[in-house]
Amino acid sequence: MAYTLRTAGPEDVGQIAEVLHEGFVGYRAFAPPDWEPPDPRTNLDALRERLSSPDVWCLLAEENGAPAGHISVMPAVKHDSFPSTDPALAHLWQLFVRPPWQGTGLATTLHAEALRETGARGFSAIRLYTPAAQVRARRFYEREGWATAGPPIEDTDFGLPLVEYRRAISISV
Repeated sequence: MAYTLRTAGPEDVGQIAEVLHEGFVGYRAFAPPDWEPPDPRTNLDALRERLSSPDVWCLLAEENGAPAGHISVMPAVKHDSFPSTDPALAHLWQLFVRPPWQGTGLATTLHAEALRETGARGFSAIRLYTPAAQVRARRFYEREGWATAGPPIEDTDFGLPLVEYRRAISISV
């Protein structure tokens, strides 16, 4: 499977929303039976606005013009639900890889590119939140050098307990 990487912008909101939607639907495998995934396709304007910000960086992987996955980062001080006061902290906002690409190394490539980008932007640490029951993602992050930063927290907006992970970064990652 061959793919290309390119920086994504607001014009890519449809592709990114589709990958997000597919990823969130996959959470049903571990979510409570009454949990409903959010549908990012219902609020494309908010997603487009976020991707228009120079503070947000998003990398899109494509195969023959179709999205295979993406990763995005932003300053943690700009995060809506869990803002930080630390200007040196980045936030890994999204990392999603479509099922045919899972296990191919694409997530590792996207992750490495995001660490390089955040280091180049001057951040010294990065954090993320992932569902506590999302075992596959948690194993991936731990393998990539992330460590939990506390017990799971309830995210009433998302409806699932989340775990915060952190790791140091540098320009040389």
